[in-house]
Amino acid sequence: MTRKNTIKIRQGKVKEAFLEQLKRTPTIETSCQKVSVSRATVYRWINASKGFKKKVDESLTEGREFMLDVAETQLFSLIGDKEMPAIRLYLSTHSPRYSNKLELSGSVSTKDEPLTKEQKKLIRQALKLSSLRNYGKQEKGKK
Repeated sequence: MTRKNTIKIRQGKVKEAFLEQLKRTPTIETSCQKVSVSRATVYRWINASKGFKKKVDESLTEGREFMLDVAETQLFSLIGDKEMPAIRLYLSTHSPRYSNKLELSGSVSTKDEPLTKEQKKLIRQALKLSSLRNYGKQEKGKK
């Protein structure tokens, strides 16, 4: 077996271990530490191979789903222990009756008044500047 093959085999095992670790702890930093590989190496692998990048994304998604299950289990445990913050969190995120609300009141009206001389002057200036800018862009495009 050549040295190159030995490195490839070892690297493949590390990659697989890294992907499995991502499924349990879905952060690249933590997974790198657990399998003793640097983040720079992992990102080099990701940049070198679209297939490996896809596997990393899939492992992260699976790991995040796993962590959501763990978090929900803990939340339900706290609800069972009658912890009010946990109860409040669950109700506010799962029932519109208990969600945070923002009430607005007031009225909207429009005024149909003629523009003042000063307002008309400002609008003319703005249109003039706008047309100058557009003219400059058109001139650049002709060159």
